[in-house]
Amino acid sequence: MKKIAIVVQRYGLEINGGAELHARLLAEKLSLIYNVEIITTCAIENQYWDNHYPAGIEIINNIKVRRFKTLKKDLKKFNKLSKVVYSLYKYYSRNLSFFNFPYLLYKRLKYNKKAFNFNEWLEVQGPFSSDLIDFIKEKKEDYKAFIFFTYLYHPTNIGVREVAEKSILIPTAHDEPQFYLDGYSQLFSLPKFIIYNTQIEKDFVENIYPQAQKLKSEIAGIGFDDYDATSSDLPQDLYQSKYFIYIGRIIEDKGCIMMIEYFKDFKKTHPEYRDIKLVLVGKNSLDEKIIQGDDIILTGFVDHKLKNALLVNASALIMPSFYESLSLITLEAMLLKIPIIVNKNCEVLYSHVEKSETGKSFTKSTEFSQALVFYLQQTQKELVLEGNKATNYVLKNYSWDVIINKFNSAIKSL
Repeated sequence: MKKIAIVVQRYGLEINGGAELHARLLAEKLSLIYNVEIITTCAIENQYWDNHYPAGIEIINNIKVRRFKTLKKDLKKFNKLSKVVYSLYKYYSRNLSFFNFPYLLYKRLKYNKKAFNFNEWLEVQGPFSSDLIDFIKEKKEDYKAFIFFTYLYHPTNIGVREVAEKSILIPTAHDEPQFYLDGYSQLFSLPKFIIYNTQIEKDFVENIYPQAQKLKSEIAGIGFDDYDATSSDLPQDLYQSKYFIYIGRIIEDKGCIMMIEYFKDFKKTHPEYRDIKLVLVGKNSLDEKIIQGDDIILTGFVDHKLKNALLVNASALIMPSFYESLSLITLEAMLLKIPIIVNKNCEVLYSHVEKSETGKSFTKSTEFSQALVFYLQQTQKELVLEGNKATNYVLKNYSWDVIINKFNSAIKSL
């Protein structure tokens, strides 16, 4: 079997969402036809990137995982650079109406005029592991291909420079301030192959970085046709409750503050639904004052079976994020026939609603409340009909056989 490496910022059974889950599921499928190894860090969370797992080799589901230590994050320097990035993004996005340049491209051109040490940004953003990069440099001849996850981070940007001719990039890119930093233009000119999650992501990347149009590319996403739908019992305090659910990182950038505010508005304007709860699943990074209240339940991290139990008993999944490249949890909910309520301003999330002809979307508090009321008033028959349409959409568009064939072709083309 030819050996391939998947390079990803975090990896583990405890990390059950986002690009990291995508990387693990893909690795387990590709391991049926290739000798797959994971190159990753010792981090379990992506705020501080502290070393949680021991450095060295671990076997997870029969796949060799090589972990490398990260250097301690310089929070002071990171916060300073982040303020530059976000202030530029906000300033120029407010003043673009006076120009004829394409909206997104103009923002990137403005970034180029600001002195900014991109490599320093990558290092302080994290995860920064010189040992990981040294391993790729020293062992690159041992691998047929390197598959890199997530455009944003140091391992991908520096790693691709070392093995460009053997590299496949899975950007998981979306419209966020960091994306317009000019340093990323090099990344989107180097890999031998780019595999996008959606057509929307591909169009977005190629609009901002036209050089990516010259590279071989494909649209694959992730498969759900063998999804593990096993679940456990619900927590005692939720047995008799109706609730809506959010699953993911509980942070402002994912729209969580907006969602919580809109939910509180809903409870004020609809006293007849005073017993309805909002369940937040995942690590919380918000101030406790924002989420306090008997109607909001924080579960913290849960395993796959409990996550499924919480999901299948929810009235709907709420996804308030402005930025997504695919959203695995949204597709999981659809597969499990659970309604979705998404932020209409996120093009990827809204495309799932449009294409499947299921779910609801919102742009403001009143629309959010209307969506909640809609699913609280639906009959069981109506919910089943919508659930079947959602499931069929996922199975039709996200098949592992098709996806693995695309990856296999990309690897052979290197």
